[in-house]
Amino acid sequence: HRLAEFLASIRYESLPEDVVMRTEELFLDWLSSALAGRSARPVAIIEQFGTLMGPSQGPSEMLTSRRRTSPFFAALANGAASHFVEQDDLHNSSVLHPGTVVFPAVLAAGQHAGVSGKALIAAAVAGYECGVRVGEFLGRSHYRIFHTTGTAGKLAAAAGVAHVLELDARQTQDCLG
Repeated sequence: HRLAEFLASIRYESLPEDVVMRTEELFLDWLSSALAGRSARPVAIIEQFGTLMGPSQGPSEMLTSRRRTSPFFAALANGAASHFVEQDDLHNSSVLHPGTVVFPAVLAAGQHAGVSGKALIAAAVAGYECGVRVGEFLGRSHYRIFHTTGTAGKLAAAAGVAHVLELDARQTQDCLG
């Protein structure tokens, strides 16, 4: 509950300038990784799946093709593209690639909700904070069996989307659950 309260309380106006600048740098790193992986065969298959199963029009963009679809399929394709070339960011002590789970989810949800760039930055910070904290709690022993980006990363993405949707602490906790 305390984590959910903290995540829900994050506001762009309260973020230190260096945190905002670092988040912008991490977004550019993520975007570059997504563009680098966009032509990979597995990414093309995921995009094709999204095109076949998702709506032909939607609020969110698959960066791999510039097609618009649902937030779900856009986040799926963009996340796959950004992790394919293994150049995405890594937080060492949590053994987590936060950008590859946070930015696709936050961007897709943000496009759906029509939020500002400042709101996206705050949501990304919430996602990173959640993912890194959970990853560090799980520790390196967790990584021996599980891929932390796939476990703690789900919570990071959920925290970022909860922030985009302006959920309160209780709703954020439910979202994480």
